[in-house]
Parts: sequence; C-alpha cells; structure tokens
Amino acid sequence: MNQKPHAPSKQIQKRIMEEVFQRQENEAIHNPYEQELRELYSIEQGDEETLAQSISETYEGDFGVLAKDPLRSHKNLVIGNITMASRAAIRGGLSVEEAFTVADSLIQQLEEIDNIPDVSAFKQQAQYLYVRLVAAAREAAKKAGAKGKEKEPRPFQNPLVARTKDYIFTHLHDSIQVAQIASHLQVNPDYLSHLFHRQEKVTVSHYIRREKIKRGENLLKYSDYRIQDIAFYLGFCTQSHFAKVFQQFVGMSPKEYRKMYGISHDSN
Repeated sequence: MNQKPHAPSKQIQKRIMEEVFQRQENEAIHNPYEQELRELYSIEQGDEETLAQSISETYEGDFGVLAKDPLRSHKNLVIGNITMASRAAIRGGLSVEEAFTVADSLIQQLEEIDNIPDVSAFKQQAQYLYVRLVAAAREAAKKAGAKGKEKEPRPFQNPLVARTKDYIFTHLHDSIQVAQIASHLQVNPDYLSHLFHRQEKVTVSHYIRREKIKRGENLLKYSDYRIQDIAFYLGFCTQSHFAKVFQQFVGMSPKEYRKMYGISHDSN
C-alpha cells in the first residue's frame, strides 16, 4: 500500500532557511554546477581527456558541509559523486546492474579510508574508473556493429532490453540461453531477440559472449585463478572454447593477455 507523502515539517524548513541566510550573509558559494555537469558528461561519453581537463580546472567555491565531522562530511560528498557518476555511466551505455555493483563496491571501499586527502583522491579514482568502463562498453559496441560513433548517448532504452542486460550481468557464470532470459522476463523468446537486436544491433548471444569475455579480461588482469578455472566459471564447457572466443573478441589468447596486462601469472 502506498503511504501518504509527508510534507517537510516546519522545523526542517526553518533550519534550511537559516542556513541559506547564513551562507548569503557570509557570501559563501558552492562549487560551480557547470563544472560538475562537465565531469558527468565526460563520464557519459567515456571521455577521459575531458574529465582530466575538468578536474584540473580552478574555480571559486567550497564543498558543501554534509556532516559535523569533517571526514564524514567528505565521505558523504564522495558517496553523492559516485552515485551521480554511476547514473552518468548508465546513460553512457554501461548496464544498470554493473554500474550499481561498481558503486556499491566503491562506497564500501571508501568507508575504509581514514583520512580526508585519501578520500579526495578516491573520488577521482572512482570517476576515472567509470569513464574507462563506459569507454570500454562503447568500444565493444562499436566493434560489434552498434552505433558506437554516436556522440550523444541514446536517450531511451527499452526496459526489457535493460532487464535482459541485468540478467546477463548477474548470470555470467552460467550457460545462458535466450529462452532462459525470456522465461525469467515472461516474454516470448523470438520477440525478445528481435527487440534486443533492433536496439543493440547485435544478437543476445553475441552480447552474452562479449560480456563473458569482458569478465574474463578482468579475471585475467586482477586474479590469480587458472585460465581453466576462469573458463569454467564463465560457463564455457572447455578451456579451448573459452580461448577461441577470447581470441575472436580480444585479438590474443588468454595466456598472452595475462602476460601483457595481468598483475599475476597463470601456471598454465
């Protein structure tokens, strides 16, 4: 049952007006909104260069005060920034579930930091992470034949397509079939396939393989799991099948990729 919306109490409104008046009296201003918009737009576009330029700008203004404790206040500011960055990344083409999962992880890591300079540095790391994820998603779409050359993000994504992407993201360790997704979403498989292809310009199966390989790249970079274990984790029946699909998407074998980019090395 929907609850009746509550209007702000007089006490809430009174305190807001007092603080607005105090800032006006002190001639205090916040950081410019336009600069914030430029940062979010650069994330939407996957444009690391524009993000760097925006971050390097000098401007008048102060950060808002979001808690009495300075460290807590800075953390709250960064949490808000991460939240906005995740939404910008979704508008740029990152799947909803991936964007939200990254935000959850970032915020949890943020809470472990115990000093303000590192909190400020972490904000920029989070922004760069999102801009690179969007750039990778756009590049993958471009290679797959989607409209990767568009300068503006698509203004609308069909809810069924978005839910399909979220299902795939949370089931990358399974052998995913279109029929399974359609059953979960309670729609006709042929209709879902047609709708997905019309919007994404690739088949559902191609998208599944692409997302599995993206996850495989991350595991090869940042984990010490054996290539065989990664293949099985991602739902490939054999290591050789995983290697073949990986070669098709990345242009090199999993072993070569790990040797070039990995922080640890596989025993295979």
